Amino acid sequence: MEKNPGLLEYIPGSQSLLLQKKNEQPLEGFAENIKDSLIEYTEAGKSDVEKGHNFLQWVLTRVYEATEDDAADAIIDGANDLGIDAYLPVDFSDNKIRLFQSKYGTSHSNEAIAKFKDDVKRLLNRDVTKMRPELANLVTKIQEKNLKVECCYVTNQKVDYQSDESVEILDMDKIVQNLWDRIKKPAAGKKSRIKLEKMIHYKNTVLGVLKLRELTDFVAKNRDYVFESNIRQWMQFKTNVNKGIRETLQSSPDKFFYYNNGITIVVNDFEELEENNMMLHAPQIVNGAQTSNSILDHAKRTNNLDGSITVTIIKADDELDQNNITKYRNSQNSVRGKDLVSLMDFHKSIKSQLENYGYFYEIQAGSFDSKTKSQQTEFNGDTIYNRYLPDNHKKVIVAKDAIQVLVAGIEQRPTESYSSPAQFLPRGSKYDDVFNENLKDDYRLLLYPYLVKEYAKKTLGYGKRGGHKTKRYATLFFVGAYFRILHRSVLGTKSDFKEDVMKLEPIFKSYKLNERIMKLTDVVVTKFLEDTVVDDEMEIANTKHNFFSHHVWNEAMLRVIDKKIRQEEDEIESIKKLVNSLL
Repeated sequence: MEKNPGLLEYIPGSQSLLLQKKNEQPLEGFAENIKDSLIEYTEAGKSDVEKGHNFLQWVLTRVYEATEDDAADAIIDGANDLGIDAYLPVDFSDNKIRLFQSKYGTSHSNEAIAKFKDDVKRLLNRDVTKMRPELANLVTKIQEKNLKVECCYVTNQKVDYQSDESVEILDMDKIVQNLWDRIKKPAAGKKSRIKLEKMIHYKNTVLGVLKLRELTDFVAKNRDYVFESNIRQWMQFKTNVNKGIRETLQSSPDKFFYYNNGITIVVNDFEELEENNMMLHAPQIVNGAQTSNSILDHAKRTNNLDGSITVTIIKADDELDQNNITKYRNSQNSVRGKDLVSLMDFHKSIKSQLENYGYFYEIQAGSFDSKTKSQQTEFNGDTIYNRYLPDNHKKVIVAKDAIQVLVAGIEQRPTESYSSPAQFLPRGSKYDDVFNENLKDDYRLLLYPYLVKEYAKKTLGYGKRGGHKTKRYATLFFVGAYFRILHRSVLGTKSDFKEDVMKLEPIFKSYKLNERIMKLTDVVVTKFLEDTVVDDEMEIANTKHNFFSHHVWNEAMLRVIDKKIRQEEDEIESIKKLVNSLL
């Protein structure tokens, strides 16, 4: 990773460019997670041949977005493969096809790249009657459809080779960068046509009038990516604004143009076509997700869409400009801190990492609800981690909740997290205390405290549904106490708890062992709550809510907690031996 920006930092006005350049580079935790995922998937093979096959399968599904079945069908390496390991159609409408050569382990060399290019040239001129059936079918298809061939050389090693137009080279660093760019810029490379009724120009902007039916077609075609930069996903009809949209669409669609502020679409570029048609490059609806989805929902229920809406199309290929447009154009529904989480790279990285384990990290309000039922069922969670969760858990982890328990547990600030969680959300006064350049983007920092909280509610009677008169307020306190015991007494962490996050994985994957630690924590918390000194402090606090908001983690209370922990020394020593055997 390049750390020295060179002369650019001395050029006036270059700070936004430096920030954009830095933001284009993958975060450390994201890169490590991708590499670990690839290694785990690949090394499951029992032989070098099977490992190479697994590597190519992973690349085809993750990087080139083939389905598992299509990737399996695409792989044709083996005896007499003529140097071609796999093929995938890029887009037959564009007359393109990709041919792959894959090298895993120690088999990569620059000579292998040159040979691959020659192999492809020879392949297309060979006699198809002397080829394996699948290769003969491939070459016949290329010749009959006059397809343009794109050569892709993929390897898990570092490649030092001057790439050219005849071959795309993806080494490990480029694989990571490719996947990072995808979560950063989900609309990159996408194009979509839209037709305006009327339009006027102002600098890099087009102001127009759009028929509601045209808007629904545009959203329906591009829904997979068009809202990704929006601060909020659709909130359904939970807000007064959305209810008003629905009522206007039902009763006075002809008045919709006058009542609604319209939508804003940010694009990398646009082309003006005939008859007020426009081709939008990388379109993102940054303001108007509520409006767009409400109209789309209404369109499914009725054919009455005889209204229009204003649209502002802004060309802005600078990421900083796009983010600012997104922030400042969102005012119709109040923008809360938890909605602004969606603009942060850290949380986009966490979302990608958690998806590897089958969990949806909701950084945009309502984004899970806006998915189809079949898309929602794709999130199954992890077999072991699911044991911490209630049976009816949807495998959705809301960013606000995860941040709250991270602060309570890993940061050891349960009172602040309980009394004012909003201060740790984007735009909150203490957000930068936690989410700064020193915080590694590691999914475990958010997932593990969340699992502890959910287990406490599910099994130990904490939270509002637990029924206990005091423990209903003590969930975040329990999380704080758990990590205090785990780090200080079991792992012997003397510095920042975040530095030991990797040691937590074998503990959380050993469910029975971790259950023992959580039940030990419950014993400590129960004895703490029964202590007369704590009763006195609770009396001073006046209410239980106030006690857990401001008092429970002060010096006097921490002395009581640590005393209760010491009383469980025998159990802690037994747990410590088991944990050490795992590390």
